[in-house]
Amino acid sequence: MGRSRTKAASPVSEGFVQRLVAAYRLVHPGNLFKRGRIYVRGRAATRTVYFVPHNRNNVRLLADAAEILVDRGIRCVFVHLDGLKRGGVAQPELNARGISHIGFAELERMIRPGDMLVTGNDYAPQFFRRFIDSINFGMVRVVGLIGGARLLQPHRFVRADYILSMGPAALQQRPQPTYVVGSPVIERAVGSAGTRHDEGLFVLVNFKGDIEDPADRQAIEAVAAACAKLGLAHVVSVHPTMFAKVDMPNKSPLDFAQLLPDALALVTRPSTTVYEAVACGIPVVLFPLVSPMVEFDRPMGAFKPTLSEHDLVEDIRAAVRSRPTYFEQSRDFLNANLSIDPEVPASQRIANALIDIYNR
Repeated sequence: MGRSRTKAASPVSEGFVQRLVAAYRLVHPGNLFKRGRIYVRGRAATRTVYFVPHNRNNVRLLADAAEILVDRGIRCVFVHLDGLKRGGVAQPELNARGISHIGFAELERMIRPGDMLVTGNDYAPQFFRRFIDSINFGMVRVVGLIGGARLLQPHRFVRADYILSMGPAALQQRPQPTYVVGSPVIERAVGSAGTRHDEGLFVLVNFKGDIEDPADRQAIEAVAAACAKLGLAHVVSVHPTMFAKVDMPNKSPLDFAQLLPDALALVTRPSTTVYEAVACGIPVVLFPLVSPMVEFDRPMGAFKPTLSEHDLVEDIRAAVRSRPTYFEQSRDFLNANLSIDPEVPASQRIANALIDIYNR
């Protein structure tokens, strides 16, 4: 009985803390000063939607939707935070797509009451979190895009007035109005399933750690050793921001999405790449594990978290053997965390949600 009372009291206590934090953000002197300065500018004749991507994935998620908004006559501006106290790495992708953009200082000078701000991250870095504290509470509508794995943690997206989510899991997790819009990035992975190599050529290893961290290096070396023991080739996919730092002979310069259709299986820590693999029908071995696991604590048969490097050989072998039937095996997990509408592409669904919020 004591445990039941504790569980019942916990959501109330968490909600109370969040209300206190919201009140603090509302009356904080720095935020009041910034809010007053923005308020004095008054509404512009033309309202603007500011997109603030923190990385290349955010750009890929939002670029096509922004184009749809522009075609509907809505003014859109992309803003990068690159180089500002761990602000992000979006500029290379914006440049590659030919998308014009401004810096954060210009955003601070330009934003006005009635504008909208769309971001994939409302909780870090600190200067951006404080900026959001100074513009929302009815002055600027803030839209949070949950477009990746492990983003349903309680401290994330509490500043957003509206939520766009790639799957239905957020409907039970977020108190704000939430639109389920899918993911353009993972949708493209579904499209690549048709080009999947029938037999598979190698084990694909997704490395997102720090190669200078002994634990991360040991983990990737353990995967390489397991593949060697099984007589399987392996290829390492490294995030572009870390590519030069990772000195492994099997790393590939190709993009993850290009490598995935030829994979026998994917070995990765909890990451959005899991959804891409599941959508493509490529079996997943989850290793190394991280904390918190969030949705990966509920695999629904899609994978078995590998608890130790000593289990890698058997887990990789089992994953490779499951490849012919893997898509059916993992469908429940995919459907719980990702929404795919064959009639309406995700970019259009994102645009539709943003237009609805813009017109409120």
